[in-house]
Amino acid sequence: MPNVHGSKAKVFIDNAAGACQDVSGDVTGVTFTRTKNNPESTTLGNNTVQRIDGLRDATMDVTAIFNGASGAGIVSMLDDLFAGSLLVRVAYAPAGCVAGCPLYTGCMRLNNFAENSPVDGIVTVNYSMAIGSGSITAACQT
Repeated sequence: MPNVHGSKAKVFIDNAAGACQDVSGDVTGVTFTRTKNNPESTTLGNNTVQRIDGLRDATMDVTAIFNGASGAGIVSMLDDLFAGSLLVRVAYAPAGCVAGCPLYTGCMRLNNFAENSPVDGIVTVNYSMAIGSGSITAACQT
């Protein structure tokens, strides 16, 4: 796969009604992190740390431009997700919707979101989501 510009990334989140929303038009940055807790199982006599397969986790931290349009903006959607403590489907395509490029999908919960209003800048929204059920599916787009 050739190098891809970050501006091509796509983020999709189901809204409170379960309808898939392309929020990419509001998003300015994404950090998608997958981690694994591999507990140490080293015993006497080993001279190298031993680990067993552990629990997986995934988080997605997003920065977006404030869009408060009722029912259509990212802020309205985040308010609904937060109020309902909803578990929603999230899809992230770091290279955009391009055949052969990865698409990550999982059921996530909104952990937090903050609205930032600097005196000399654009109003932004930062939010974080974490895996809430199941695991992240990684697939190649067709």
